[in-house]
This record gives sequence, structure tokens and C-alpha cells, in this order.
Amino acid sequence: MAGRPWKAYVSLGIVGGALVAAVFIVRGHAGAIGGFIEHHAFWGLFLYLFLNLIDAVVAPGATLPLIPVAVQAWGRVFAATATTAGWTAGSLIAFLIARRWGAPIVRKLTSMQRVREMARYIPENLFWSIVLVRLVLPMDVISYVLGLFTRIGVWPYAIATALGLTPSAFFLAYLGERRHAYEIIAIGIAVVLLAGSLLIKRRRDRRGRAALR
Repeated sequence: MAGRPWKAYVSLGIVGGALVAAVFIVRGHAGAIGGFIEHHAFWGLFLYLFLNLIDAVVAPGATLPLIPVAVQAWGRVFAATATTAGWTAGSLIAFLIARRWGAPIVRKLTSMQRVREMARYIPENLFWSIVLVRLVLPMDVISYVLGLFTRIGVWPYAIATALGLTPSAFFLAYLGERRHAYEIIAIGIAVVLLAGSLLIKRRRDRRGRAALR
């Protein structure tokens, strides 16, 4: 990876392109998706929870375009609660996968390099640190990091995760009510991609300086 930083940019671009495409695909079919949710209460909720669960395990951010649809169908509070439930369940599954099966399975689901890098920053006070991390980083490799490298219990982890995810879910539900919700989501994805590319460049430059020493 150190010798081929372009691979990181390509991967970032592919993921970002797929997410932005998903935003506008969902926007184009929002009426049909919302109609299904409204007329099939049980299956609509089940599908929404399931997709958010999968999102948290293997595809962070993939279900963001569905939040405005959920808000229109259920209202802000219910949509935010369902989003929190799906994300928490998915994060818990990712945590349990790492805790039960370890690195051989985790490396098939996410980047082990990122897992190892983040493991260096595990703090002493895990519960409140998890809450704070989830406030700014709702879903990603952190679930696998904590499952692999800590001994925090399942219930404390689940409660801390839910507490940290709830504000993000309600904030996104609030954005989902806005007139230009899909454009806001697309811009947010672009900002995250820019931050990711800058992080990759910074890491590459740091490795370059270390190699010269």
C-alpha cells in the first residue's frame, strides 16, 4: 500500500461514486420507495432496519439516501429511532464477529490495516470514549477494532454505541426534512471524500519522510 498510494485513491473514488450515485437513484425513486414503506408497514420497517444493519457491517454510508424517504413516511422521530436501531444492531454484529472469529473473518469485511492503525488509539475509559467516537464517526471500522483489541462487555458496548449514534440519527432525520436533503447528503459525502483523500496524502507524506531518515 505504501508503494502504491493510488490504490487508496481509486478505492475512495469508487466508494464515493457509488454513494453519490445511490443518493440520486433513491431521489429518483423516492415516491415508489416511500409508497412501499407506507403500504407495507411491517416489511417496510424490516427492510429499512436490515439495510441499516448491513450498512453498519460492510457498507458504511450506503443507506444515508434512504433517511429522507423514511422521514417522509414515518416522521422524524420514528425514522431516527429506526435508524439508530439498525445502526446499533449492525455495529453490535460487527463487534461480535470480531470478538468471536477474530482477524481471519474481519479482514474479509474491512481493511485490517485501518483496524491495526486505529487500535493504537484505544483509550482507557472505553464506555464514554465509544459514545464520543460514535458522535462523530457513526459507523466504520471501530466496531471491529473494539471487538478484536478490547475486553469491553457486549452490553456496555451496545449501550455506549446507541447513546453515541442517537444524536447523529436525529440530526440526519432533521436534514431529511429539508427541501434539498439529497443535495445536502451528496455534499456531505463529497466533504468526507475530500477529508479521506487529504488523510491518505498526509499518511503517504509521513511514510515518505520516515523512509528518508
